[in-house]
Amino acid sequence: MIQVRTLFAAMALVVGMLAAPASAQDKLRLTIANGIAPNIPTYWWFKDYIGPRLEQLSNGRMQVNVQVNSTLCSEHKCVEQARMGQIDVGSVSGGNIGSFGQTFDILNLPYIFKDDASAEKLINGWLGKELAARAEKELGLHVIAIIPSYSFRNIGNSKREVRVPEDLKGLKLRVTKSPVELNLIKTWGATAVPFDWAQLYEGLSTGVVDGYYIPDAYVAAQKFYEVSPYITRTGGGWNAHIIFMDKKRYERLPAWAKEQIATIGDEIRARSFKVDAEWMAQQTKLLEGKVKVYTPNQQELDRWYAGAPAAWVAVKGTYDPALARRVLQEQGQNELIRKLEAAKAL
Repeated sequence: MIQVRTLFAAMALVVGMLAAPASAQDKLRLTIANGIAPNIPTYWWFKDYIGPRLEQLSNGRMQVNVQVNSTLCSEHKCVEQARMGQIDVGSVSGGNIGSFGQTFDILNLPYIFKDDASAEKLINGWLGKELAARAEKELGLHVIAIIPSYSFRNIGNSKREVRVPEDLKGLKLRVTKSPVELNLIKTWGATAVPFDWAQLYEGLSTGVVDGYYIPDAYVAAQKFYEVSPYITRTGGGWNAHIIFMDKKRYERLPAWAKEQIATIGDEIRARSFKVDAEWMAQQTKLLEGKVKVYTPNQQELDRWYAGAPAAWVAVKGTYDPALARRVLQEQGQNELIRKLEAAKAL
């Protein structure tokens, strides 16, 4: 009799579990985090878009804990913490992800994109898909989206007006962990100093570094103009952020959650360049009257471009030359291709 009662009790338990509503069985808690300050679009994407949107798409099955502005991780630390299972979704710049592998180094190659329209077409097209596939294989990361973060980088410094690369001699410029960026700055004639982003304002104030290679909107957003009033519109490096999950963590998600993560990625790609342009316009307007901006003439700009082949050669082997050639060809950058071939960078 006791065995029969035990059997019926077990059957009742199984039936009860099967009858339970899906919402009770499929609850999923995600922690999404980055080291981005409130005046950078990536902060908004996480706090005001990705978090609420995932909860909305899942009808509450996903509960999202949003941690931004370095409350849990900053830049490349987010990658480390995703790998350890401490966060589920993170973001990292195209420069700082270079410390984990070479997949995204192509995005940092000087003048790989000639303008934002070209970057958008390629990143949201075949190139973005190719880099995402390589990131899974080479870095163990599932890419949700590659987004712009205030467009192209320019040279800023605290000492003097810079017009041509030779004017950088003697200046110490902060760089990310990207070997491409480090070698470009060295090729241009400055001393490249890998330096933590969170400490950059203090570093500029104390003279540990004299300048940086970042987009103008970041100068406004971080108030670097208070300690470095000179900007030179060199362009060259395009600034990206990668929104990602650890591949193993992604693979453990239920099918419905993977579908909603994919939807989020599609929505971000459809809007990211427009959102970035809007934020960039707001921030750069704040620089008016606070910095002295120099825009090189064509002859001077050619001298900045002339640094590109040597920088490419210095990091040869960190990028796929066939992939880079295709990117340049689709933009009609034939003159740059010719110079890179002459330098044996392609």
